Amino acid sequence: MNEPEVISDRPEGMRLSRLDPVRSWIVRHDRSILFAVLYITLTIVLSVFISYFWLLAVVAVHILLEWLKKGYLGYLPGMHRTAWTLWDTKYDIALVFLAFTLLSYTGINVGVAGAQSVGRAGLLGGRLAPVTSRVGPILARFARFGRFFRTIGVKAVDVFFSARVALFRKADMARAASSEAYLAPATAADEVITVPDHLPWQKRLGGGAWFALIVIAFNIVAVLVSPLITDHSYITLLQSLGAKLHPWPG
Repeated sequence: MNEPEVISDRPEGMRLSRLDPVRSWIVRHDRSILFAVLYITLTIVLSVFISYFWLLAVVAVHILLEWLKKGYLGYLPGMHRTAWTLWDTKYDIALVFLAFTLLSYTGINVGVAGAQSVGRAGLLGGRLAPVTSRVGPILARFARFGRFFRTIGVKAVDVFFSARVALFRKADMARAASSEAYLAPATAADEVITVPDHLPWQKRLGGGAWFALIVIAFNIVAVLVSPLITDHSYITLLQSLGAKLHPWPG
């Protein structure tokens, strides 16, 4: 991967040796195992067992850390710093939109059930009977895991979301290790750190970037079309999201 481009009109880059321990940790937080464990644990526990509001809170804290990091590294104020902050937290943003999609479709009737057609539902059930008879033994093997999760108040959608939290954090750490290799602790203390002079989308995007953008776009569309295929209207969808995102649901 190409080294970050140097801003030509910058008289001197930032030196890691000038950072105090706290700022040094903030600059390298995406490479920290401690941060990864805290992020995954807090996001899953608070979101699954309390409210998805806390996902927004954790993501907001990470965006703040990234914004501070960009300032310490010398990114230009304004659009340059903001764009790179949001770009380097794109997996967190993707996770937020994934949560919105899950919240938009859980607990409401979708598809055939939402059409309230007993005849169509019965016909569909008849057609699916041979398939369900074949997969039944396979699903039975996983039933005990489902019972375990239900006993601790975790639904299948929560398990799916939790897995995505871990995978997206791992992907973000891989991104940091690749694109921010110059921030490794082994870097010489007096090495001058330079930052890119372009905006993120002005260079060729890698596979990880495209993946995050596709996930974000897909989930935005899924939320926008949910009133068309569920029992929600756009007003009730917003009301439902508001209720589900309450920090302390009753």
